[in-house]
Amino acid sequence: MTPILTPDQFAALPLLPMNGVNLNAPTALNPLQLAMLPWLPMLQTFWWGVFIVTTAYLIWHYLAKPAFAPAPREARRAAPKIPAPVATGWRGRCDRWFSLHEIRDDLVVRWFGGAILLGYIITFENWAGSTGTTTLALTRGSVLCWPFLPNCADWLWLQLPPFGYSQNIFYALLLGLIVLAAWGLVTNRIRLAHLCFGLLLLAKGYLMLQNYNFKGNFDYYHNAFAIIYLFLPHKRFFGSLSLPLFYYLSTVAKLHPSWTLGNYFTPMSLGLPLFPLGSEPIPTNLLIFMEMVMGWFLFSHRPRLQQAMFWFFVAFHLYSSILVGYRYPVTVLPVLLVLFGPFFKPFKAIPLGRASLPGWSFVGLLFFLQFIGPAIPGDEKLTAEGNFYGLYMFEANHQCQATFTDGLGLPLQTIRDSTPRNRCDPWEWLQIARQRYCKRPTVAKPVGLEILHSINGGPFYQIVKEPNACALTFKPFGRNEWIKDATTAPAVGRPYMNFYR
Repeated sequence: MTPILTPDQFAALPLLPMNGVNLNAPTALNPLQLAMLPWLPMLQTFWWGVFIVTTAYLIWHYLAKPAFAPAPREARRAAPKIPAPVATGWRGRCDRWFSLHEIRDDLVVRWFGGAILLGYIITFENWAGSTGTTTLALTRGSVLCWPFLPNCADWLWLQLPPFGYSQNIFYALLLGLIVLAAWGLVTNRIRLAHLCFGLLLLAKGYLMLQNYNFKGNFDYYHNAFAIIYLFLPHKRFFGSLSLPLFYYLSTVAKLHPSWTLGNYFTPMSLGLPLFPLGSEPIPTNLLIFMEMVMGWFLFSHRPRLQQAMFWFFVAFHLYSSILVGYRYPVTVLPVLLVLFGPFFKPFKAIPLGRASLPGWSFVGLLFFLQFIGPAIPGDEKLTAEGNFYGLYMFEANHQCQATFTDGLGLPLQTIRDSTPRNRCDPWEWLQIARQRYCKRPTVAKPVGLEILHSINGGPFYQIVKEPNACALTFKPFGRNEWIKDATTAPAVGRPYMNFYR
């Protein structure tokens, strides 16, 4: 966790203006936060304890206990079974490998597929005009690759007008696949629909690997839904499990002053929408509790409790649209409505047989990805190391300044950003330095890079100060010594309040 300066130490730092927020007041802790500050370590420990105890209870009560204790006779009779496919030959193998009979025989699973298609529509509509997946990104020096795939620029071939129509045509074909998949679901041509789902996921994966900016948390939700629908047996169960599991895993990113102290929202000049200024820690800690503990009651056998949790999360997603727009709620809400709304029936038994192994392995993979960031030493919200392999939505309120200099010490470019969701990722700035300046013969070498990063209205830390950015290497799954954390980076300033945009 990033160390917190005392109020006097923080106030002594000079103010550093960012674009668009210079007329706002400087950031500062409110009275409720100041009262909570001495108790912050205890509060953090409490929430981690709740997370560990909840995890242990879920594993024991719903996995270990049923696995090692014989189930009652009626439960054994009610346990979900996967019937043998009717078709023979390659059709039968296809049905068996991908459990297509579950889609054919269960209307709710088909509606689940429709919700996934809606997610593809809003995703591709958002991406269709992006130049980040076109050859224009090469010309501009703005190609952003994933750190484990640094040569993604070699795969760029799409073009937008006035250079060509290939990206427009590509997305038109994807829209055709969405329509064909929907037609297949409606007319019970499940194999055709399944093929279209596979091509859509393949295309989306290609686009995400081409552009490091295509990594929104709504994409992780949506990708998981699509993988479960395409490949896993017990689609209805694991599709249902994915929602409370994602709520649960998202609290790992929230066990930080960003949420336990409400620090994400107090540096915003408008505060948290619909809540009084100064009350931010109350709703943020309430949401941690609801996502960590109460989300699991979406599976409750008690109708009133189950519906109460359903409507709470419906309201939560509607509320989130005030800040994040439609894409996140439109990706998640239809799945929530289909799987936990009026069609919901409590599961009489949890699948634990051989056919459930792919599903539980996928759950384990999601846990592993979520903990890559916390496993890397330092505060991943400040250094951004490993921060994007799991859920990270609203993990910290960011402000940033990146400065590039030439070999003579003269400034080449300074970029300032006060947008809370732009995470000041050193890997992104390093890619810009390499593409725009390291390869340009007219720029005197070496190229220097300085990054100042503030999270949650706290100090600007000089997390990077390197005289030769062109010689730097980046470890995608480990600590990079050239990126400093708050224990080694100097605090050089303090920010003004910003606003979410």
